[in-house]
Amino acid sequence: MQSLQHSDGGFDSVKVAYYVVESLSHLGAKPLRTLDKFVESLRPLIENLGKSDVYVEAISEIEALYFAVEMLKSNGSLQDAIELQKQIFKMQNTDGSFGSKKFSRIASTFYALKTLKLLDYDLKKLRDTLKWIRRCELPSGGFTAEPELSSKYMVIEDVYFGVKTLEVLNERCLYPKETLKLIAKFQNPNGGFRRSIFLGISDFESTCQAVSIFKTLSPHF
Repeated sequence: MQSLQHSDGGFDSVKVAYYVVESLSHLGAKPLRTLDKFVESLRPLIENLGKSDVYVEAISEIEALYFAVEMLKSNGSLQDAIELQKQIFKMQNTDGSFGSKKFSRIASTFYALKTLKLLDYDLKKLRDTLKWIRRCELPSGGFTAEPELSSKYMVIEDVYFGVKTLEVLNERCLYPKETLKLIAKFQNPNGGFRRSIFLGISDFESTCQAVSIFKTLSPHF
């Protein structure tokens, strides 16, 4: 993990930096070099929210912003929280969701809420957002990326972002048993989990998301 930090203290991306620092923290360790310079380099990302290009393979245009705000706050360097809240709300849609249809709106909604929570915004005010995420929730288990979207297009990250968005809002999944049974269908014989319910190789991200879903929903029984 420590080897992923460059000699100048930087990382390949803010996402890599976030997970390296978070993982080292769980292990009781720290990066080998100071994070101050790298953290300060994140300010333009926040200041240019909605103006700069987004990595084409990013799942959400708000993902990198969340990681940046998390690192800035952890470093005691976060400023202008109220102004940043206003910038995030410029990305809210009339139905309560966040983000563009060019990306995953269920992912963007999750990252928007996580960021607003870091900025001490009262999420209880977001009633329309809760209504939107409930429209993505299926009685048969899981969540779709958009309301009224066929479940055959569902992938494991849709379920993850749906479950975790409700958790951020301090709400419970309406169909926990059905959702857990659904997630079990994403598991491969090697014990790992794949992105698609139909086929695919196990990968770390899908497996991590599956374990997180189980951890969140299991106490509901």
